[in-house]
Amino acid sequence: MKLSTRLVAILALTAATLAPALAATITVEVGDNFYRGPDGTPTIRMTVNDELVFQNVGSGTHPTASAQWITFIISPTRPTETFASGRFTAGTYPFLCTSHGGMTGTLIVTAATPTATLDARTAGISLSVYPNPSRGQVIVQLNQRPGQDYKLRLSNIIGQEIRTIALKPELTAAGLPVDLNDLRSGVYFYSLLVEGKVVATKRLVLQN
Repeated sequence: MKLSTRLVAILALTAATLAPALAATITVEVGDNFYRGPDGTPTIRMTVNDELVFQNVGSGTHPTASAQWITFIISPTRPTETFASGRFTAGTYPFLCTSHGGMTGTLIVTAATPTATLDARTAGISLSVYPNPSRGQVIVQLNQRPGQDYKLRLSNIIGQEIRTIALKPELTAAGLPVDLNDLRSGVYFYSLLVEGKVVATKRLVLQN
């Protein structure tokens, strides 16, 4: 299933000291003479925890070869090939279609690292975003200690920053309305930053 790069939703952030990186499904579209990842290029970025799916979107037949797997064929009659989470180790892996010389791609796999650097619960910090799921309008509510700088950072599934929102005590204690109607439906990740440091990262879902 293809995941588009867009967001919303839920968060009850009481954090652990080290929050594990979340797994995602990374989809590679296989078309007539091209490979295309979530960012629209043939360079595919993922972590070792992610699932990788090659999905047919064209009419041709494409034997896809790499040193990392036995050559598989993507075609209208065999539309997907899936590699489970944990299948790859960190590294850079070229791949190509053996039937179409210029049809190439690169898989870049990075290690999954903890994203949290503080213990939000011990620090007396709690954050929530609701409703879940949302159709574009959410409320961000933050209980925080005074005198610190808080931000909510929104990223897509390949780690690109989409938006950063300053969380001011006078606005977020009662609930800060945030309009996400400009974002498409899909899965995103949000991080709570305290003094520029990540407290925790969670997955969000938007259903516009």
